[in-house]
Amino acid sequence: MTAIRFSASVAFVACASISMAQSGLRPPSNHRNFVACPIVRDTKTVPCWLAESNGQTYYLGIQQDISADVYPPQLGHRVLVEGVVKPGPALCGGDVLSPVHVSPLPEIDRACSTVLPAEDGIDAPPASRGPGPAATHAGPRTYAGPPTDGPTVVIPFDFDSDFLPLRNTTALERLATRLRASKKARLEVVGYRATTLLSNGQRLTEVAGIAERRAAKIGGMLKDLHVAESVAIRAVEAPERANGVDDPNRRRVVIRVLAK
Repeated sequence: MTAIRFSASVAFVACASISMAQSGLRPPSNHRNFVACPIVRDTKTVPCWLAESNGQTYYLGIQQDISADVYPPQLGHRVLVEGVVKPGPALCGGDVLSPVHVSPLPEIDRACSTVLPAEDGIDAPPASRGPGPAATHAGPRTYAGPPTDGPTVVIPFDFDSDFLPLRNTTALERLATRLRASKKARLEVVGYRATTLLSNGQRLTEVAGIAERRAAKIGGMLKDLHVAESVAIRAVEAPERANGVDDPNRRRVVIRVLAK
């Protein structure tokens, strides 16, 4: 098996360093939380994304466009992988992690440039849409994002990122529609930063200030939509504790709809 390597162009700019500290805790044995270079495997249909940890290859997903529920990794950057080993056959030559959360890290790493050629017998799973531009897709998909019909809406984020994928902007649009249909409410927007417990016992803590950036982005969008009487914005600077199980859920902004 021959690996083709190249220097990929990158879209992210390094914005912060990641602090790492040793912990006596470990995630459950079926969890895999690690930092590695992503690997692209070509196939006869769509490329697959893989990553290696402790000599084992793991399947992360397939390449799709921005309308996909899960954004793919990015060559030129390491990724934080947080997933659960799913028993069953391998996909694209890697053990399956499902559910899995993949966060491209901001720092550039040009060593992350491995592309594996297509091989007979190693196929990608079926894609929700065919390869090529999204305009060729037979019909639109609906991305509900986080639920927005209760008094609290939680918007999750990738590690060290305030980027909003389509599923989250869709959730904000749904929330705005609900608020327009009722009397204007007061909103509280709270941003959080978190820590991730890796399988090797190390802890990765998000950069200081990321909670404030997340809250300011979400709060600013809601203010611009003019759907609330007031939008109170604040951030919790102390990082959330890690347990190696649901750490991705702690990187978030919480929107509370307050009674008038």
